[in-house]
Amino acid sequence: MSARRVVAVAVMLGAGVTGCHRGMRAVTIPLSDSTFFHADSVRVTPISDGVTHRALWSTTGPWAVQVLEIDRSACTSFRAVKAHGTAIGREPTSLLLEQLASREDVIAGVNADFFSFTPAGLPVSTHIERGRMIAGPSPRPVVGFDRDGRPFIGNLQAGATLDLPGGGRVTTSWNRVSPDGVTVIDRAWGVETDTGTSRIEVLMRGAGPWVVDRTDTLPAGIAIPLGATVVVAGKDAPPPAREALMALHPGDTVRVARKTSHPELREVVGGWPIILRDGQITKMADSAGKGFADVRHPRTAFALSPEREWLVVVDGRQKPWSDGMTLRELAMLLRSFGATDAINLDGGGSSTFVAKHPREPFRIWNRPSDKGAERPVANALALVRQCGPQ
Repeated sequence: MSARRVVAVAVMLGAGVTGCHRGMRAVTIPLSDSTFFHADSVRVTPISDGVTHRALWSTTGPWAVQVLEIDRSACTSFRAVKAHGTAIGREPTSLLLEQLASREDVIAGVNADFFSFTPAGLPVSTHIERGRMIAGPSPRPVVGFDRDGRPFIGNLQAGATLDLPGGGRVTTSWNRVSPDGVTVIDRAWGVETDTGTSRIEVLMRGAGPWVVDRTDTLPAGIAIPLGATVVVAGKDAPPPAREALMALHPGDTVRVARKTSHPELREVVGGWPIILRDGQITKMADSAGKGFADVRHPRTAFALSPEREWLVVVDGRQKPWSDGMTLRELAMLLRSFGATDAINLDGGGSSTFVAKHPREPFRIWNRPSDKGAERPVANALALVRQCGPQ
């Protein structure tokens, strides 16, 4: 056989067949790679108009794959859901979706970004809900959606410029603390700043020009009242910036100009890396880290084409049930569905696929690898029923 192999994906004949294997046949899809996928078992469930859940199992890997396919013309929208509604905190994916379901018609969802354990549950990259930036950008890419549901996969930048009394100027990030930089922390971050040694924290109030309330250099962190903002200079921030902040006095006014590279995005979660771009598997699918990219792990991903979007979870670390996928295998699988662009989300024990089928409550459809238990995560990416702009 030549180096150009095929991917065999089992599909159901007849849209009305649900949870049944009758009428199943294999369809071969050519891919320029030496790996192949053949679905030995398929369960297809139409969830609503334009939304279909497919559970695939293959002895090839072995692989167990949960796929949510969304027609771009369907009356649906994506939502970013943060644990506790603040930058820090973790909750299981199923609980995040249940909480969202108290105010929206939730269809399904998956875990989203990688996160830190110190502070616990801080997403590694951006988290934006309804246009409100809870966690600011990092160098890692994101998947986001504008008011009309148009998707974006790429990098996002956000920050602010502070014009200080006497003509001084400080450039900051937004809701992304760094020991060697300056950042603006607002109430979307949480009710208080995190602890940290040798920091300078300036509490300011107001919506237009900010008015300095007080300066704090203690390591304990400070409360963020409603309507207030804290400017935090890390211990290794540039000395001129630290000096300029220390020179501020209560009552001084500070003018702020906030900038975002993609202000149209209303719902954003982070991921890493981008594994498909314009139908091509990216270099990062192979080079994103030894033991991470090239070893089979449980995986979660978001993918898109001009006509469709996909949420996908691949179980792993559970032979003979499912071994997981390398990033290249994941990219190949997504491309076999017809995806042109895709981003890898947090995987491992975080990988969770939750869906609410007709006449069924929310259910975890995959098998999380943490001894069968669902891992608390920083955030989730949820699909909800909604027609028209957000």
